[in-house]
Amino acid sequence: MFNKKNIVITGASQGLGQAMAMLLAKHEANLVLCARSEENLQSVKENILNNYPQTKIKILALDICEKENNKILIEESLKFLGSIDVFIANAGKSMWSRFSDVDDPCDLLDLIKLNFMSVVYASYFSLEHLRKSKGCFLAVSSIQGVLPVPYHSGYVASKHALNGFIDTLRLEEPDIHFLLAMPSWIAGTNIRSNALVSHKQNSVKVNTKHKNNVISKEECAKIILNALSNNKDYVFIPYKYGFISMIRIFFRKLVDRIIVNKTNSQLK
Repeated sequence: MFNKKNIVITGASQGLGQAMAMLLAKHEANLVLCARSEENLQSVKENILNNYPQTKIKILALDICEKENNKILIEESLKFLGSIDVFIANAGKSMWSRFSDVDDPCDLLDLIKLNFMSVVYASYFSLEHLRKSKGCFLAVSSIQGVLPVPYHSGYVASKHALNGFIDTLRLEEPDIHFLLAMPSWIAGTNIRSNALVSHKQNSVKVNTKHKNNVISKEECAKIILNALSNNKDYVFIPYKYGFISMIRIFFRKLVDRIIVNKTNSQLK
């Protein structure tokens, strides 16, 4: 499916975005990779070209929290690719803090800007072109887009907003395929070390390495792109998590207790 497809990826300098870029290059897709760090993007580009030298690839160092940078991203992608078949909104930031412990409640705006508004901006400037190509908009959300998780209030709120936004666009844009990817914890990313945290003395501290067996970024990328190629609307990773929100309707206290215990197991 991805051979010679024109694909734009945000948050592509590391983690899941990097893994998806590498896998797409293997399938001979044409790529525009976007993130804030030009140095990291250049490293990803070199790695891709070392493994798949035929790849048509461009990197753009942009802060997509800014609306105008999303316009630039789409314009530069069209200049380089000619059209856009798939837009992958992958950039995001997590949170590990009680809400009452955050240094400033306005810190949550950083999560809203990156996890939600950057997708709003990207979709605003890309939908016209995805209509023409009958393409796909893939938004990397989280299982926390359908479930509450302690110490993640701002992240949960941003991902719930993202899910509602994409589901609404799905109704408004019948010529575009929308995929919501909702992974749980992923190994091999820096999302924990880059998370919003509190600096107060008694605030929670999370292990940057997962204590339990979790899916690798490479396997997660493979599952997401397989769902994309099969025109799925949603993909939960692992798939069993897709049932939890339904079970919670009938057994909320039990499910919430499991969520709290599982989350607390990740603390130092």
